[in-house]
Amino acid sequence: IELCKIKFPNYFRNTLFIAHILICLSILTLPKHSLYYTWIEFTNEGIFPQLRHGNGIVHHVFMALQIIYIAVGFRWLFRAWKKEKNRMTKKCFMAVIISFFIEFFFFTVQMLKVFEVAKYYDMTIFGYVIGVVVMFVAFFRYDLLGAKEIARDFIIDHLSEGIIAVDTKDNIQYCNKTAVEMFPNIETDSAYIILKIRSSILAKNAISLNNRTYTAEENDLVRDNKKFGKLYVLFDATEHYEHLKKEKYNLQRELRIDPMTGLYNRNGMEYFSDILYKEALQNNKDLFVCICDMNGLKYINDNFGHEEGDRAIKTLSQIIKGAADKDDKAFRIGGDEFLILGVKENSDNAIEYFTTQVEKLTAETNQNSDLPYKIGMSYGPIQQKLKGTPNEFSDMLKASDTLMYEMKKNRDEHRR
Repeated sequence: IELCKIKFPNYFRNTLFIAHILICLSILTLPKHSLYYTWIEFTNEGIFPQLRHGNGIVHHVFMALQIIYIAVGFRWLFRAWKKEKNRMTKKCFMAVIISFFIEFFFFTVQMLKVFEVAKYYDMTIFGYVIGVVVMFVAFFRYDLLGAKEIARDFIIDHLSEGIIAVDTKDNIQYCNKTAVEMFPNIETDSAYIILKIRSSILAKNAISLNNRTYTAEENDLVRDNKKFGKLYVLFDATEHYEHLKKEKYNLQRELRIDPMTGLYNRNGMEYFSDILYKEALQNNKDLFVCICDMNGLKYINDNFGHEEGDRAIKTLSQIIKGAADKDDKAFRIGGDEFLILGVKENSDNAIEYFTTQVEKLTAETNQNSDLPYKIGMSYGPIQQKLKGTPNEFSDMLKASDTLMYEMKKNRDEHRR
């Protein structure tokens, strides 16, 4: 049935199974009835002792079943042999047919008692032995065991890639162990899974499963210019995508970082300002905003050169970074203009903290420096509870900028 790929109804299979169980029970309980043998006797006539018996109804049924099996078996084998196109497979079928015929021949000799020896010895034993030898030779001569197929299936089953083969109607005909691990419900939900794979291929998207990322590939199954279905291969591309994600993150980070100071740049401000504003608003917290502007940069550039001016900007950026809270974001948004943003608790006094830190760090820097100029800046710190009104963040920037310029009027001695 398996070799010839015959669809055998389960109810018929179960009926035959039960029938053979009953036959075996009748044989095991011979002394208690006459269903299998109607009578039994031993005789010592001739060279060998003989068992003589009369055949009962169950014995006749059993013999009839065997004759039916033989006839149907030959029909299936010859039909499969005739339809098969592959030369090697046809040889395999012929080896099975020959082995089957040898066993049938000796079975017939035994039943009809064609030879005298059949009265004393079970001739079917010879049929079984010779048939097995023929089959054994075929195993190795024609790879009847399918060693190559077994090896190929073993390799495919243990591939890290998921393999799924479907017919022309998208019915799954084969899937390896990796594919089953990817889709545990592949047998019950095959249509959805094939659709999901096909959609990812068309959209050129990856498939995420169990914290892994897979890319799918589709190939036509073709033999003798005839299309039999599709073969889908799913590659584990997790490491590749993780690398791309990391590269993307690093690239985006580089685009948001000011190379000279190491602070975030204007791109970073546009990215983080929206995040911090929404965080403060949604959590009912305050937003801290402070625009800073360096004092005397033009004076430093004109008198000591632009290289010294860049050095002064770097020094000031370190002061700003040190004065900001650890969760704050510091940005360089212009040549000598900076911005600090942070989400604060309503009870925090961020303005006082920042002011104290700036003044302290600035004084320490100037005191420990041998520069011919002083580092200084003007700033406008604001801490405000958000209401979510239109342009609220822009208005806070303007208010901070106004405070910064008020301080600058009094602090920047080089301001014109």
